[in-house]
Amino acid sequence: MRRREFMSLVTATAIWPIAAIAQSKAIAKIAIIGSLNQTAINVFKDGLREFGFVEGETIIILGSPASAASPEEVSKSVSNFISQKIDLIFASGAVAGRTAKAATSTLPIVCLTGDLVGAGLVQSLASPGGNITGISILTAEASAKRLELLKLLIPGLERVAAFYNVADPTAGLSLKPTEAAAKELQLTVEALGVRGESDFRNAFAAAIAARAQAIALTSNPLFDIAGSQIAELALQNKLATISFADSFPKVGGLVSYGPNIMGSYRRAAYFVSRILRGDKPENLPVEQPAKYNLGINLNTARALDISVPKGLLAFADEVIE
Repeated sequence: MRRREFMSLVTATAIWPIAAIAQSKAIAKIAIIGSLNQTAINVFKDGLREFGFVEGETIIILGSPASAASPEEVSKSVSNFISQKIDLIFASGAVAGRTAKAATSTLPIVCLTGDLVGAGLVQSLASPGGNITGISILTAEASAKRLELLKLLIPGLERVAAFYNVADPTAGLSLKPTEAAAKELQLTVEALGVRGESDFRNAFAAAIAARAQAIALTSNPLFDIAGSQIAELALQNKLATISFADSFPKVGGLVSYGPNIMGSYRRAAYFVSRILRGDKPENLPVEQPAKYNLGINLNTARALDISVPKGLLAFADEVIE
């Protein structure tokens, strides 16, 4: 329940078969790499369509969903795509962005990740420089707020487990602000690393062993993609869990605080359209979210015997019940 609001390059003619379109040099090829699910890809495609780029007609899109793309996997994908004479790379996540940047200094790259500057992908927000631009969703910036929300939901909260992706060399950009915020809030944080969805069950067991009373998910595409699994394990283990991804309460998670992730994937299409029409990445300033949204799943709260303060409900952008 919503409580508060937060040229086509070449048009294929009817007589051209799809195979002929694919061979046409006038049709731009976009390669998608990194960690993202089919929903994110579909939203990205919808965004491109709004700017006049239609898959199979005016653009060719290469790439498929990947829940936890390692640097090695991304590197192979980039090499394969470059051999196919692509025109642009869309990278989801810092691992994909950094791997793509290491592979090419000439192909334009549009990247969506937590902090493009912090990850060393661009020089600055206003002047990216080089061949990369995109969107910094700055999910780590709200680390303190997410821990504050957990304290409101769990009176007497003392220990929190923070999940991070050990395969992501930029994981510290999210983990360090969480640990710093915990110190200010007089909370003890147990950092628990995972590499993929198969690690979550053991991570929850480790959280229980560490006497954690709640879970904070650091900023990483893996935790958005695996939201349903994490939400289910959180219920099984009776642990309140908060995510940066606004999709989390929708799939059964307790609470989220962060930017509109799918809206950011749609917005990434803007950068692609500008570049395909002739703009250079270095001249397109990096964008940041205008606001953060709070989402709460009351059904999950009841299942965890958590009483959500009325003031918090009034502040929420979305309440699921």
